[in-house]
Amino acid sequence: MVARIALSLLLIAAPLAAVAQPIPFDPAKTEACLAAKKTPAERSACIGVAAAQCLRDTPGATEVEEATCLATETNWWRDRMAPAYDRAMKEAALRDVEFAKSISQGGSRMTDDLELMQAAWKDWSEKRCFFEAMRRRGKADRMVVAADCMMRRTAEQALLLEDVTDRKR
Repeated sequence: MVARIALSLLLIAAPLAAVAQPIPFDPAKTEACLAAKKTPAERSACIGVAAAQCLRDTPGATEVEEATCLATETNWWRDRMAPAYDRAMKEAALRDVEFAKSISQGGSRMTDDLELMQAAWKDWSEKRCFFEAMRRRGKADRMVVAADCMMRRTAEQALLLEDVTDRKR
């Protein structure tokens, strides 16, 4: 199992090492898209906007370059996810204080639940994207499929975590 996860990460990271020309990635269009959207569904439509522009700006892009555009956007979403997770954890800690009596009687802590959810998401997303790549075994686009899967799963998680604190319900 560990070998599968390591292989999937290698599969996704490989494009970054193999690119000869600089990749013209700019997250500005995704940022503008997100700023213009209000609901989670609208914001999810912004996933992949910068990667698509990167691909348009890479004439004659190979599968490796396409996967690299996708992997670069994945990293951009990961960079958004880290502070969103920290903010969500602070929000969860406040909720734990609010429900201290329930917790003292055996109720679960939101901080624990958030931590478990994030760890499970990481494991699930890696396995899911490895599975997507293996479905394309022997096909030239397997790297692209895996990179697209990881970008979408990472973006969805980042948006979920941002939604926890940015759009309180």
